[in-house]
Amino acid sequence: MRQPPGVRFPSCLTALLIVAVGGLATLALVDRDPRWLLPAAALALLWHGYRQWLLADVERRLWLDYARAVKALNQLDERAVAVAGVAGATKIFSGAHVELDVVSDEGTARRYRGDPTGTILIDPADDAPTGGELARQSLVFADEHLGELRVRLPSPVVLRPYQAAALSAYGEALAAALHNAAADRRRRTLVAETRHAATHDPLTDLLNRAALIQQGDDALRRATAEQPVALTLIDIDNFAELNETLGHGAGDDLLRLVADRLRGVQRPGELLGRTGDDEFALLAVASPVVPAPRRHRRAGPAPHALRRARQIAELLADTGEVADVRVSAEISVGVAVAEAGTVDLAELLRRADVALHQAKADGGVASYDSVRDPADTDHLTVLAELREALATDDQLVLVVQPAVDLVTGAPIGVEALIRWQHPRRGRLGPAEFVRAVENSDLLGPFTRYVIDKALAVAAEWARRGVTVPVSVNLSPRSLFDARLPLDVAELLRHHRVPAHRLVLEITETVEVSELKIIDEVLGALQALGVQLAVDDFGTGFSSLAFLTRVAVDELKVDRSFVRRMAESPEAAAVVRATIALGRELGLRVIAEGVETAEQRQVLAGLGCAAAQGYHFFRPMPADKALTVLRRLLAASGAQVLPLPADGAS
Repeated sequence: MRQPPGVRFPSCLTALLIVAVGGLATLALVDRDPRWLLPAAALALLWHGYRQWLLADVERRLWLDYARAVKALNQLDERAVAVAGVAGATKIFSGAHVELDVVSDEGTARRYRGDPTGTILIDPADDAPTGGELARQSLVFADEHLGELRVRLPSPVVLRPYQAAALSAYGEALAAALHNAAADRRRRTLVAETRHAATHDPLTDLLNRAALIQQGDDALRRATAEQPVALTLIDIDNFAELNETLGHGAGDDLLRLVADRLRGVQRPGELLGRTGDDEFALLAVASPVVPAPRRHRRAGPAPHALRRARQIAELLADTGEVADVRVSAEISVGVAVAEAGTVDLAELLRRADVALHQAKADGGVASYDSVRDPADTDHLTVLAELREALATDDQLVLVVQPAVDLVTGAPIGVEALIRWQHPRRGRLGPAEFVRAVENSDLLGPFTRYVIDKALAVAAEWARRGVTVPVSVNLSPRSLFDARLPLDVAELLRHHRVPAHRLVLEITETVEVSELKIIDEVLGALQALGVQLAVDDFGTGFSSLAFLTRVAVDELKVDRSFVRRMAESPEAAAVVRATIALGRELGLRVIAEGVETAEQRQVLAGLGCAAAQGYHFFRPMPADKALTVLRRLLAASGAQVLPLPADGAS
């Protein structure tokens, strides 16, 4: 006889007993021998009873397998439920091939298959196994069709009632498990969508302001202490006009266009968000834009962040199509750079907003300047502490950096630089306090203090046989001080230093002012015999116009051109033109910021006479500089002549 699905063979001894009993009963009934009728009837009854017991045991085992299989369905992942469902059906219906189709939310079906070996295939490409009896069970829960379970039995056989009941019950349990998994998936999807909607701008899908602040603060807390971070704030200047002209739909298109372009420049680890109607923010923590190696920085990492901000502004200003109209956005960008651990993101946003307002006023890109921040009080603290420093003799320290002749190597002068040995914050560079001084009433006392220190060094060197010019940087605002020439004359007399050994470096920014006081101060300084130099030449608005207004003795090529001249034809052209201009006007030309041998070689090839920078010497204490200058003079055998002098070395 064929074993029905789910039936297991009994032991060999039990099987022999069943065969024997069945055979004796059959002989007795066939022969109708009276001697065998009563025993045969008893044996037949015994055989029938054992058979019923055997079938009951098979049914009991099936329901045990059913219970274990249903328990395995208690999961909330559809894939896990489907795999467990196929494995359970294969166990319940021994020797069967099982196939399960699960209907997705989109209406498509995913197929799972299992066989008696226990192998389960997910979405197989081959067709279902053929042959045998196919039993189907539709999977329905709460009137929702979730799929179908198919059991292919090893041979054609009619399912017994308890087997059909098991298939139906198992189908209901599997449908309920799939329903629960789908409901949990939808719940998780809804939670994720709700969380995303709470943290993202619905129009551009960028982080909203609240999420940017929260995630930005988390990033700042994870950053290493003193690690520079940069926040770039981008604003579309003509957004309101575009909205009025082309409609709000076009405005939305422009915002999406800007967001897409910003995504294109976003780097791994950076946070990008929309912080206002037409305002976007990009936060860089430990990004390539910050920081540069210290020896390549003049005022910290801000120049690197500014360079990238200008690139972003240029990218966004490119024309794009909005509402079938080619438009070009006017972009203003504010940049704030700070060290991790010193500010939170809300403060960084505030500083970037201050810079953005400055950019809107000046046009283009601007970096945060605490001096121009009406809400910042740090510069007030700096000024109070600087007043105390000017009254002492051990906080403001003078260092000097020699400039050398590129042909002979002889020193042609030194530039005096001030450092603040702050009792609490350590050594501070000029970028950390000079700007505050320039916008305060301390500018005059501070300028006199630095010139006094520089002339004291020049006098000491002269007593030791070294007479080289000493340069001091002047703030453009110092040229509004009518007392400056009198103070300089008094200091020169006090230290008994010839006027031609003092070089005052001024920037081209004084050209923007036509006030008579500037001409009077410059004229009085020249009347003293003080030399004048133009610092950062080439970066002003009108370099040539400046030279026609101010009679100077020296041009200093800005380090930005020196740094890029090897790879930039434009920078090299500026350097070459400055050198030629200096030669035509009889002015000495000094290249600033020379840091490599390649730069030195290029400058020499362009005909530049002198240079200064880390390639030659770093700023150093005055006593150490005296030793260096003596060594250079001895090595070159040159005689140092007063500036200016054609051919002097």
